[in-house]
Amino acid sequence: MYRFFRGKNRQKLMKYLLIFFLGIVSLGMVVMLSPLSSSDTTTANSNVLATLGNFQISTQDLQRRVDQQFGNSAFRNNPELMARFAPNVLDAMLQDQAVVAEAGRLGLQVSNQELAEAIRSYPGLSNNGNFIGYDQYQNAIETQTGMTVAQFEAQLRDGLLSDKLRNVVTDAVQVTPADVHQEFVQRNEKARIDYVLFDPTQFTKDVQVTPEALQAYFKSNRDRYKLPEERSLRYVLIDADHVRALVKVSDDELRAAYAQHIAEYRVPDRVKVSQIFFKTGDQSPSDIAKARQQAQSVLDELHKGGDFAALAKKSSEDSSASNGGDLGWIGRGQTDFDSEAFSLPPGQVSGLITTASGIHIIKVSDKQTAHVQTFDEVKETIRAALEKQKLDDAQNKLANQVEDAARADPQHFDAVAAKAGLTTQETPLFKFNEAIPNLGTSEGLKNLGFQLTAGEVGQPVTVPKGIVIIQLAKVTPAHNATLDEVRAQAEQDYRNDQAKVLAAEKAKELSDKAKTGDFKKIAQSMGLTVKESKDFTRQDTVDTLISATELGDAFTLKPGQASGVVPVSANSIVFQVVSHTPADESAFAAQQEQIRQQVLDQQKAFAWEVYRQNLKKELQRDGKLKINQDALKQLVASYNRS
Repeated sequence: MYRFFRGKNRQKLMKYLLIFFLGIVSLGMVVMLSPLSSSDTTTANSNVLATLGNFQISTQDLQRRVDQQFGNSAFRNNPELMARFAPNVLDAMLQDQAVVAEAGRLGLQVSNQELAEAIRSYPGLSNNGNFIGYDQYQNAIETQTGMTVAQFEAQLRDGLLSDKLRNVVTDAVQVTPADVHQEFVQRNEKARIDYVLFDPTQFTKDVQVTPEALQAYFKSNRDRYKLPEERSLRYVLIDADHVRALVKVSDDELRAAYAQHIAEYRVPDRVKVSQIFFKTGDQSPSDIAKARQQAQSVLDELHKGGDFAALAKKSSEDSSASNGGDLGWIGRGQTDFDSEAFSLPPGQVSGLITTASGIHIIKVSDKQTAHVQTFDEVKETIRAALEKQKLDDAQNKLANQVEDAARADPQHFDAVAAKAGLTTQETPLFKFNEAIPNLGTSEGLKNLGFQLTAGEVGQPVTVPKGIVIIQLAKVTPAHNATLDEVRAQAEQDYRNDQAKVLAAEKAKELSDKAKTGDFKKIAQSMGLTVKESKDFTRQDTVDTLISATELGDAFTLKPGQASGVVPVSANSIVFQVVSHTPADESAFAAQQEQIRQQVLDQQKAFAWEVYRQNLKKELQRDGKLKINQDALKQLVASYNRS
């Protein structure tokens, strides 16, 4: 498979890797996982973000990877997040390539047979263990990944090569019995606490807002109150009512449409059916017998004159039960009981019908034999469709006429609208991505509104109410707000910030006093509510707002000792340990192997991450890996500008 990795060479390689790995771990156990160091060497080409030997990552390569990773998620519409994530994605790409290069340098290889096996195991590329064929393979890869077959196989080969190096690096990682037992104890020991939760929102009512304090707060936080650009639009709306008088549909048109689409009016044999259903499926024989007994009881009630719809609502185990068992019209072959349904006369109830899914009682309420619906039967349906089509055409025609006239004379937009019998309206100012009052949330309209220049007329846009032709009426540029413009928001922000200060001060006061006094009495004397937890492990949730992972001191402080102020999400708590419950050692044997494997996997994952990080750093120190910081900054800036 790879000649270097055999016999004595394997032992030498393992020894070398172990020495190298231990060396880099000792140098970098406290490794900073921030993506790129400011000391990275830059490259000359402004389009190349990084080079490693003959391998290059361009701006376009990184952008494609970012697009693949985030797809159509909400992150794609957040420039600030994208600017933060892009360097991390580049770092991951560099680490991947560094690993592939190092694996190659050490003589590791992926054989064609190994690649073929990986392809066969890839989702959708095999059928009952057999390869689906090259044509289907090519189509599946291009559809699922957007890559060519060559690109996909190269990426897959690199992944397999990376896995081989990872196995070599992590083979030496071991977990001692003491590690396993320590993990068992940490997972299973329990603590119980008394605690006070400090939620800043509970202190908002205590915040006093003076004009002087608000002015000072606004002045020191002015950058928080930058107002984005706002625009307003002049527009005319062409709705269906405006052109309805222009639309006439004659009987000749109706008959012509009927003749042209007569195949659509063919009705097959069909019956209108309701059912009462008793599910059996994969149930045991005894359960099936009970279901049949229940079905027979319902059938007996029907024979005595019971109401079918009422019994369906009461007893049926089908989704149609809420509708009295009504299944509507069914054709031949649509159900497992259609032969019985088509043999029943309207108004009659069947006996018990057994199918693979269960037991059915059906009632036929109407029946139709196959026929072509007459013109009179479908006349009004055709009329509605033709009227809708003509209304749409009339709206579009008028919209195009108004657009052409308004573009030719944009200074007299109102007069152009009036000539067409339309009334001009104007929207309030709105921000990008805000819904436009009276016009809804049309993305096309919002985008167009922020593309137009002053006085420019846009093309017609369809909105929920009809078609609009717009003209940019007013632009308010982005600017730093005055206090009067954002007074309500600034006051709320001030209250929220001061509430956090009050909550923090109150928490600190309780923490200090509880060090030497009775926790509950002190808290109650301060007007605070004390809660008592149940016994919890480190994996539990103590409160809807508190995870035990945030309360490490609950397991190290002695019973009776109080904690400091502990941040939990947007809140904080102060607690006193009530009791500790040791791990139940009798459960260790049952959990031992699972814990050992989990700890081993965690340590291997950590070891591999340290290895990858330090491999990249070593390549940078040796000058083999070069990163163009200027190009990266430009890319990040482009996201921030978008």
